[in-house]
Amino acid sequence: MNSAILRLGLRSLFGRARVWLMIAMPVIMLVLAGVIRATSRGDLDDVGAEAFLRVFGVGIVVPVVALVATTTLINSEFDDGSIIYLLTKPVSRLTIISSKAVVVLGAGIVFAAVPMLLTGFVLIGGTSQVAIAALVGGVVSTVAYVGIFTVLATTMKRSIVGCLLFWLLWESTISSLLSPVKWLSARAWGTAVIQHIATASGDGRPGVPLLYAVLGAIVAFAAGITLAGQRLASMTISEE
Repeated sequence: MNSAILRLGLRSLFGRARVWLMIAMPVIMLVLAGVIRATSRGDLDDVGAEAFLRVFGVGIVVPVVALVATTTLINSEFDDGSIIYLLTKPVSRLTIISSKAVVVLGAGIVFAAVPMLLTGFVLIGGTSQVAIAALVGGVVSTVAYVGIFTVLATTMKRSIVGCLLFWLLWESTISSLLSPVKWLSARAWGTAVIQHIATASGDGRPGVPLLYAVLGAIVAFAAGITLAGQRLASMTISEE
């Protein structure tokens, strides 16, 4: 990683209008949690809180935040040509892409995983493991999505469309219909982590083992960064 690229990445990420969508997602989740808590009769049980965090947190907030952060930091720099500045520096392409991925990962944790923890506290307080499970599940899912979206952002010309299609078709539709696909789904990995850690029984057994979910996310992140670095290394200034 490179500290200068990290600083430039932060400045680029928070200097664009898309950041407001990234900020809006956790706010919406927290507001909805507050409404659910206020309108529920009596205390909300662990099962209901877990279901909300899995469906809305891992299913929507995490991928949207990761998608916005990745496409803003990587895709936008390809579009406006600012990536050329980095490509002319004596820094390896893998260092460039890994530094940007770390910024995206940090944004995902701050704007998705941590708000999931807070949402868990809003829904049921700190009396169960659901909030902690949501934090860990959010981190695992974010790690996987960052790796996947990073490689899509560097290999596809219409990367925003590609990331959206991956999320809507593969993650939201196919993985819900075909059980074997859960072994290759960032959403299923995060959901499984929540189900394993939370005390609530939920609406079924976890789709994959806890260790597999964690390792799968790490592999997806490492493979995505490596492939994206290789793609960046094969590019020339004229191609940009």
